[in-house]
Amino acid sequence: MFLRRCLLAAAVVLGTAAAVVAQPTARFIEREPNLWLETLDWGGQGPDVLLLAGLNHTAHMWEDFAPRLLSRARVTAFTRRGWGASSHAAQGYTPGELAADVLAVCDSLGLDRPVLVGCSVAGAEMALAASRRPGGFRGFVFLDAAYDHSLIAEISERAAPPRLPRPTREELASPQGVGEYFRRTRGYALPEAEVLALHAFTPTGHLKDRNASPLAESLIVAGMQPPPFQALDAPVLAIYAKPTVASLFPDRSAFTAADLAAARTRVDLLREMLAAQVAAFEAVVPQAWIQVWDGANLNLPLAHPYKVGVVLRPFLDSLPVEPVAADSLG
Repeated sequence: MFLRRCLLAAAVVLGTAAAVVAQPTARFIEREPNLWLETLDWGGQGPDVLLLAGLNHTAHMWEDFAPRLLSRARVTAFTRRGWGASSHAAQGYTPGELAADVLAVCDSLGLDRPVLVGCSVAGAEMALAASRRPGGFRGFVFLDAAYDHSLIAEISERAAPPRLPRPTREELASPQGVGEYFRRTRGYALPEAEVLALHAFTPTGHLKDRNASPLAESLIVAGMQPPPFQALDAPVLAIYAKPTVASLFPDRSAFTAADLAAARTRVDLLREMLAAQVAAFEAVVPQAWIQVWDGANLNLPLAHPYKVGVVLRPFLDSLPVEPVAADSLG
């Protein structure tokens, strides 16, 4: 019924994506002495929604997507420590510490039982936040995030992904070129603000370096552990991207035969893992509305913003105003 409602709503929301893009207000919250987290606030009408970026992204990844929700919610986002304008701390990257950052942002911004919407590794932070604050959230939306991401390392040991193509000289010469490199090699376009947040450029516009802690990614990956999804005590929407070689490796022009074989093996392993993860998630989160999108890009809100919006808006409309008893969710 939920999916049918989403499809019926599609005709109603056709004009929403063409709405004038709202510009967010940026502010910084002091997490602890000398540690600041960047937040973005788009305003909007309705319950609070907090958007959580995936690994190697900032709050600015949501700049083109967030306006799609403003008729349903007050929308905010924040940049995880270690990236962009947030402090590049030397520590604090365990799942528990990152979940504590999520709760601190909610408290500092005065968010009232927000809906958490997260990509990729943010799923673990969402589950841990729920375990530490029962009844504290109105709902949860996992955008290819309802995984035990510690299993990815095992897949990489068995089938390492082929190297991405190197950027061309033109792609290194400007922020627009860097954005084109992402589109060519990842299969999605970055908002210009996200390109600028993730990278440092010379005065002439040439790419200089990444704007991220050199330790953050490796520390997060090393600390991954099975998330406590059983702690999710509110309605849940989980969308999974079922990869193909085309969706995972958009630019295969320079692949050797060995590269292509490795890519196919990796995709086969990821699809096997997805089936097991969906079944495991459904078993411990019986109230979840689950969709699996075959052939979708793993970065759902950047690669498929319209389709995500079509499903997410009715989910937000369906959420109860008051907390729901845990035994009534299943």
